[in-house]
Amino acid sequence: MPKFEREIEIDAPVEKVWQVMTDPTKWPQWFPGIDVMTKVPPVAEGAVFEWTAEDKTGRSAIVKMYPLKRLEIMTQVGDDKDAHVFELRPSGGFLGLSADECKVEYTLDTLMGGGILGNFVAGGNPKDALRVKKAMHLLRKLVESL
Repeated sequence: MPKFEREIEIDAPVEKVWQVMTDPTKWPQWFPGIDVMTKVPPVAEGAVFEWTAEDKTGRSAIVKMYPLKRLEIMTQVGDDKDAHVFELRPSGGFLGLSADECKVEYTLDTLMGGGILGNFVAGGNPKDALRVKKAMHLLRKLVESL
C-alpha cells in the first residue's frame, strides 16, 4: 500500500488548526479531492460525509479522533479507498515551550492492492504526492488567514 507523507508547520496554535481540520464545511478549501460537501452531519467518530469532486460522488468517514492530536479519515469514490491520517503537535518558541505553532504530519495511504509491482508503480505516482503537498499548503494558508 503506497503511502505519501508531508509535514508542515503552521503559524497558529494546535487548537486553531484542529478547529479548521474538524470543520467539514471547510474541507473543500483544503482537503484533497473534495469540491463540494453535500451531506454534513455532526463531527464525531463514525460520522459519514458525502461530497462531490469532478462530477463524482464520494463518501468520507471519520475513523478515529484524538482531540488536538490525531484525525483519521477514510474516503471512497467507487471502489477506490484512501486513508488520510493527520497528526498534530505543538511547536514553536525555545524547545517548543511557547507552543504557539503547530506541526501537522499528513499521511495518505492509497490502500491499493496489487502486491510488490502495484506498490512500486503507485509509490512513484506524482499525482498523489502532489495532492498531499497541495493539501498541506492549502491548510496552512487557510488556518493562517483566519
